[in-house]
Amino acid sequence: MKVKKAFAAALSFLLAATLVVGCGKGPDAVSSAMENSSATTGGASAGRAKEGIMYKEGLPIVDPGSYSFTLFVDDSQESNDYVMFPILEKETGIKVKLVKYPNAIAKEKLSVALSTGDYADCIGGWTLTANDILTHGMNEGTYIALDDYFKKYCPKIEEILKIKDVRETMTTPDGHIYSIPYALEAPYVPFNPFVNTKWLKNVGLKMPTTTEEFRTMLKAFKEKDANGNGNSNDEIPFTSGPDNKYLGLLCGWFGMSVNDEGFTMKDGKLVFGANTNEYKNGIKYLASLYKDGLIDKELFTQDSSQWKAKGSKDLYGVCQMYGSGDIMPYDAGTKPNWEPLPVLSSPECPNPVWLRDTYGTTVLKNQVVVTDKAKNPEIICRWWDNLFQLENTLQSNYGPLGVTLFKEKDGSYRTIDKSKLSEADQKLYDWGHLFPQALPRYTPAGFKVKAAVEPYDEKGPVDKLYEPHLTDAIPQYWVGPDDASRLADLSTAVEDYITQKKAEWISGQSNIDADWNGYLQQLKTLGVDELVKLRQDALKSNK
Repeated sequence: MKVKKAFAAALSFLLAATLVVGCGKGPDAVSSAMENSSATTGGASAGRAKEGIMYKEGLPIVDPGSYSFTLFVDDSQESNDYVMFPILEKETGIKVKLVKYPNAIAKEKLSVALSTGDYADCIGGWTLTANDILTHGMNEGTYIALDDYFKKYCPKIEEILKIKDVRETMTTPDGHIYSIPYALEAPYVPFNPFVNTKWLKNVGLKMPTTTEEFRTMLKAFKEKDANGNGNSNDEIPFTSGPDNKYLGLLCGWFGMSVNDEGFTMKDGKLVFGANTNEYKNGIKYLASLYKDGLIDKELFTQDSSQWKAKGSKDLYGVCQMYGSGDIMPYDAGTKPNWEPLPVLSSPECPNPVWLRDTYGTTVLKNQVVVTDKAKNPEIICRWWDNLFQLENTLQSNYGPLGVTLFKEKDGSYRTIDKSKLSEADQKLYDWGHLFPQALPRYTPAGFKVKAAVEPYDEKGPVDKLYEPHLTDAIPQYWVGPDDASRLADLSTAVEDYITQKKAEWISGQSNIDADWNGYLQQLKTLGVDELVKLRQDALKSNK
């Protein structure tokens, strides 16, 4: 499935809950944190060998002020004022100039930049796809091959590439690597519906197990002042995050759980499922909920900040999300008033399914590229290699060393309870304000930062609850150079059409029964059969 913001949400949710009693030191502490970083050398030369303007080893990478690069990225953070960039600039001597847009418009902005030739030195984030790597990298050379730079200058990236399946996943059919690797642990099920158990108790119902029980619960949420605030008209029974709706997954209640591209795994084979009766039944069911006022009326129009704001006011009964921390912060160590909704059975499908996302680890192969605009791409590669050093990754996740993150004498790390900071410092050291969420970091598998109170694990129970219903995960793949551009065009056209029709049908703008035959014909016109064959052939050739 599309990863989009799944793993950023994963990190955000887990990291927000870490707890060790401590005190804040205020915004000025960022500058002192730059001195605390064990990677900072404090000297520019120290007799080190140079290659052009770059020191071949050690830090800083260049003399301060002698090199900068532009970085295009999508992120929901309002400003470009991230905590980590001054720390990294102090370490490396390199200034990064951000070109940042919200996710909703970033892809369009990137497309315009590429078409006009006015693009950044480095491009990262959820806007990139595997097809982009093939089209603009392998085929056109706009994104440059990085593997030789990794071998010569980037020991940490080379270490990551040696992890099982990482190098193979990153390597395109021409034998090169065009992007910075992002390897991390991940749940089987990143996004799923969670039920507000406080509301469930208030309306006197049990957790539903069927689609009809689910409808009954949503109606009770709508009609019985489920949040108990005295206003029986403000409850929103069901919603989903605007950046990660994944409504096609819910069609698994009717036998066909699909990703945003319309694909799923069935009997161990990749198939297109957004043209099946099972998928149609799922969309019809969601449309009936919307018609009854049981689905957020702003589901297809709100942005992330609007969605989160409503969630923080306890207006949601069921929410499709990574975890409750997405919308309602809670104290570490306490159990949230949210539990995962089971995979529901329906009259049409007594044995429902859910599309598995991972088997516990994943490799994101299209998060960051370096373009042919970049002067000294080896310097940019070394900047990323330095970010992947453990202490920098930890700071980008938990906050500055000596401020919100502390190193113990035994070499372990602990983090403070950020809820005890001032309101201004909580905002300053919020995970989303530390570093752009869509950009890679690297934490070794199993590495833990100490917390006095462990955060409640919401994802483990989801994986356990959903596992009996999970399909195989869709394998990663590359297509051959001759097919890359065609696959990109087909994928975009088909996914955009599916997304458009899904929104129209669920919101009642058009009727799925009346549209269905025309929809199937348009999918064929857009080349869905060719798309399926290209993807299936790619999987066979990658084995």
